[in-house]
Amino acid sequence: MAPATVRPFTTSAQRHGNMLLRPARYTRVVLPPMAARKGFGEPKRDQAKRPEAPPQQQQGPASTSGNGSGPAAFEAAQSGGPVPRTRVVRETPQVVVDRMFRRILVCTGVPVFTGMALFPLFYWLRVVQDIDYPLWIVYIAQVLTFGGGLLGITYGALSASWDPSREGSALGWTELQANLAILLNRNKN
Repeated sequence: MAPATVRPFTTSAQRHGNMLLRPARYTRVVLPPMAARKGFGEPKRDQAKRPEAPPQQQQGPASTSGNGSGPAAFEAAQSGGPVPRTRVVRETPQVVVDRMFRRILVCTGVPVFTGMALFPLFYWLRVVQDIDYPLWIVYIAQVLTFGGGLLGITYGALSASWDPSREGSALGWTELQANLAILLNRNKN
């Protein structure tokens, strides 16, 4: 038997006729268990497995190229069978990931901690020094610092050298231009 559902924050008021004896208080209500399905629609059934095609005979070195573009792939596509494909998995080297992480920490941390340091500074100026300044100055300063932190994530990832053998420059402007060109031209091929 499934356990009962408990809703801990249900309000109830005790009444006697039209008079309210006690104000509303929080009580625990125990609900009976319900057998409800999760998700939408019909549950997914195991998809029927396609019958595997009989192994094809090798006709020469051109059909065993393994890149999915030889005569075997062409014949499989013409016959309606599955087309053999190779899967290319690219991993970012750990050196590049560490380099990106360091730059993201610096490019994000400096503006965010500056924005957090501005809160007590504005308070000190208003309360202790009794300087009146418009509130929009505080808003603009916070938007610039925390927005700079958001942009720092992107700049930190794109300004790191993606070449594992090359460290890159301190500011990373040339790496940013090269990596941005790679990123924008990736979908055009």
